This record gives sequence, C-alpha cells and structure tokens, in this order.
Amino acid sequence: MNIKVSQLTKQYRNRKVLDEVSFNLQGPAIIGFLGHNGAGKTSFLNMLAGLVAPSSGTIEVEGEPVFNNGELMKQVCFIAETGNFPLHVSIGQVLTLNKLFFPNWNEELAEELLEQFSLRKKDKIKNMSKGMVSALGIITGLASGAPITIFDEPYIGMDASGRQLFYELLVEQHALEPRTFILSTHLIDEASNLFEDVLIMHEGKVLVHQPYEDIQTNIVKAKGRQEELEAYIGSSKVIHRSKFMNEHTAVIMHENVPAAAPASLKLESIKLQELMVLLSKNKRREIG
Repeated sequence: MNIKVSQLTKQYRNRKVLDEVSFNLQGPAIIGFLGHNGAGKTSFLNMLAGLVAPSSGTIEVEGEPVFNNGELMKQVCFIAETGNFPLHVSIGQVLTLNKLFFPNWNEELAEELLEQFSLRKKDKIKNMSKGMVSALGIITGLASGAPITIFDEPYIGMDASGRQLFYELLVEQHALEPRTFILSTHLIDEASNLFEDVLIMHEGKVLVHQPYEDIQTNIVKAKGRQEELEAYIGSSKVIHRSKFMNEHTAVIMHENVPAAAPASLKLESIKLQELMVLLSKNKRREIG
C-alpha cells in the first residue's frame, strides 16, 4: 500500500510535534522510521493508524484518508511501545480479538510464533514480563497480515536473542507475503540491514528520506588533505566537518552517485546512527 502525507501538522497546545511534513511511502517495503525522542515519530504513527487526528494536512492510504475510516483501520496494525493489550485478559483472549478484527489474520502463524517465543495462551497480560508482552506484540503484528504493519520500539525487555528472532521472522514474513512494514527503533545499527527505505525525523521535520542503498552510496565520510577534500566535495552538501592534526574529515551528502575520489582520499560509508546524530546537530545549529 502507498502512503501519501501532505502538509501534515500536529500541535498539542503550544507545542508543534509535526510541522507541515510531506512525503510518500511506497510499499511493499521494510521502512526504517527513525529519530530521537521528541522527533514526532510516534505522533505520526498514531495518525497513520487512525488513532489521532491531525491538526492540519492529510494522510492518505491508496487515496483514502485514514482518520475516521473504519475499514481502512483494519488494514493497519500498530504495535506501540507499550499499552497494546488490556492487563486483565489472557494471551488466548488477545488472539481471539485479533482474529475478529484483522481480516487477514493468520491463525496458524500465530500458533507457531507462540511456540517460538515460549508463550502460553492461559497466561494473563498482568502476570507477564515486559519481554513476554513485547513478544505478544510481535506475534500480533506478524500474524495480523495487515498490509501496513507498524512496530514502534517493539522489543522492550527482550534480550539480543529475542530481538534477533524478531528480525529473522520479519524478513521471512516479508518474503512470504510482501507488505509495508514500518519499524521505529533506537537500535538503529542493529536493525539497519533490514531497511529498504529510511526516513529520519528531527523536531517535527523530515531530514532524510531515501532508499537505504542510496544512503550507503551517496552519503560518505571522506578523509584526507584539505585541498583534495574540497575539490571532491564540490557543490555537495556537507553534513559535518572535523580536523585531527593534518587530516581533514567531512561527511558529504551527494545528490547523485558521487564522482571517483582521488586515491589519496579515504572514503567510508556512514552508519545510520551516526548519520542521524550529525543531521540532528546540524539542524539544531541552523535553528540556533
């Protein structure tokens, strides 16, 4: 499903958490939706799920507005960081409700995933650890079959092996039944190899929206002598500069595939976590 966002703004009293953002998300794809706390990510994801109304602007899925659209809400599964399930119900009751709500619910997959995550249907949510509740959220998202499936920090309380299982299951299910998965996470470098598309937000604005492969190709860290570095930069955008002794370093964002660099320049790809930090610093510097 394709998602079109046009001049979207969300304001709570005197605080604007989304500021006239516009972008398109085209699926099926696994999309990394990234940003620091307060960037506006969760507000947007709640609006995409039809749970919160925008202050102005629109979100459309396949040309239909998402807010107050009951049929479309069944096509979106939003697994939030917390609060996905009532505390007094059991896992079995959660799965029954999911089956009633999601038209593409995969009961067989849900049963398989319960075994993989060692969960029992009789267990009550209130008696489960944070990791177990997160596992139930992952099961719900994957088994929902929803054409748009959102995971917002889905693995609170899960250890590295549990997170790795989630990554493997996500890739497997996307291969079997391609859909639009949106993953918001602070463990960026751990999850980055999953992403086909990346969107980075900061204080209600979109800083970068590119395919992950383009980021790996067009955003580079170059090190070397200043004269050669400046010639290589040309008219491209410089995200960050630094100097250590006689070596100059620049993180450069090329609009197109960059030209070949002099052999004396050392070029490195940049990790998404570092890129997000540098972009956020630049934005704060511009505002200040």
